[in-house]
Amino acid sequence: MRCIFCKTLSDKTRAVEHIIPESMGNRDHVLPRGAVCYKCNGYFGRKIERPVLEAGLFRHIRSRMAVPNKKGRIPILQDPGPVEKPGYRLMGRFLAKVGLEVLAFKARDFASWNDEIVDNRGLDDIRGFARYNVGDDWPFTTRTLYPVDAVFSDGDETYELFHEFDILCTENQELSLVLSLFGVELTLNLGGREMDGYKAWLEENAFASPLYAGKNASQRLDMGASSARSTRQGQRDIAQ
Repeated sequence: MRCIFCKTLSDKTRAVEHIIPESMGNRDHVLPRGAVCYKCNGYFGRKIERPVLEAGLFRHIRSRMAVPNKKGRIPILQDPGPVEKPGYRLMGRFLAKVGLEVLAFKARDFASWNDEIVDNRGLDDIRGFARYNVGDDWPFTTRTLYPVDAVFSDGDETYELFHEFDILCTENQELSLVLSLFGVELTLNLGGREMDGYKAWLEENAFASPLYAGKNASQRLDMGASSARSTRQGQRDIAQ
């Protein structure tokens, strides 16, 4: 096993890599041990995930939705203060890290998945940007899919969603991360800084979200009563 970011041997790494931070409500979407080495795991936690989580926007969301951190604590906002977003470059690096890990998560059932990702030179630029802050800003798109505290229904059960993700493969073979984080869709091309393939896909699919269109057309969400509180909160890996 080699680390998908720095490519060093990582067989003895015991750290568990959460694709989305635990403090954003993720408990189940984790990579096999060794997919991310101990050093890279620690770096992303300190330099990328912590600053994103400490941004006013995500502190407000986590407090409003009662999302605990890994120690079970929920942010308490005595003074609401400014709801600032994470910086554009920081958020781009966060998405680059998440995107490469989602790709690994999707491929993990194939015997040679680790070699395929580590040896793929087409992913070296996004590795360097996410892990070593190399190169220009990596563009990504954002749009709101549903309100942050939207409640959905599944039969008699209601629930909220913290995050959903998938990999979109366009006709020109672009691989893009599509992530819904607290109702906001964020999309980033893993292979380069161009978004032409994603834009063309949107036009061909009436600007629907890739999370609910194309191969995911059956993944329709039913909105429940907006005043209801969820009986469960969740996360979804939309399609294998």
